[in-house]
Amino acid sequence: MERAETGPCCGCEELTCPIRQVVGAAGLSGSPNAVSRVSARAGEKLDVADFAPDTVFRVVNGMLMQEHVSNDGRRHIAAFKTNGDLSWPLPQQEPGDIREYYEAVQPTELCIISVDPITESTPDAAGLVKALYGAARDEVSRTQSRMFLLARSSAAERLAGFLLDLADRTGRATKRGVELKLSMRRERIADHLGMQPETISRIMSSFKKAAIIRLPRPSLVIIPDLKALSNVAVGAI
Repeated sequence: MERAETGPCCGCEELTCPIRQVVGAAGLSGSPNAVSRVSARAGEKLDVADFAPDTVFRVVNGMLMQEHVSNDGRRHIAAFKTNGDLSWPLPQQEPGDIREYYEAVQPTELCIISVDPITESTPDAAGLVKALYGAARDEVSRTQSRMFLLARSSAAERLAGFLLDLADRTGRATKRGVELKLSMRRERIADHLGMQPETISRIMSSFKKAAIIRLPRPSLVIIPDLKALSNVAVGAI
């Protein structure tokens, strides 16, 4: 990954970032090495074990795939992180613990943040902790919703819910409907939703036949009516 020139948070325009909100426009003059901004090409990976426990990752733009790998080699795609999302590494306490990797699904910029030195140097440490707590609470809420979706929904409902969530975070409103780029492979979506790739393809085709979505090409989904897709997600049709 390519490390960008850094003057941590100074002049940063990412005003929704909790770190930037607390430290203000002046940046982190007291902790010059606390934040670094890196660029990743599609397919590049980060091994979370290489970073300290106080590290927080924030996607500036692009998409990261969060992958968990067990000691016996089994894998699961836990999440797809998009613009503005924060992520905390899993604790690595024992050699057999699950390892965590982040892979860039598309060209991605992210900030790698060391929280401890910022907390020690900023005059508003309580504000920083509160902001990070709020972000962590929101992430836990999304994770709980995702777990319920996987446990209690049919395959079609799971895929519809996934498309709606991604559309909400990355979709672009057009005259044709909400355009959604699927940069990840079908196999990755299937892994994330606990299905086979063939099932993903079959359901996408059924959605297209029912005019719930359009597929101009495999990597582009157009949702002409969000309500129709939402009805599928909640089992109303």
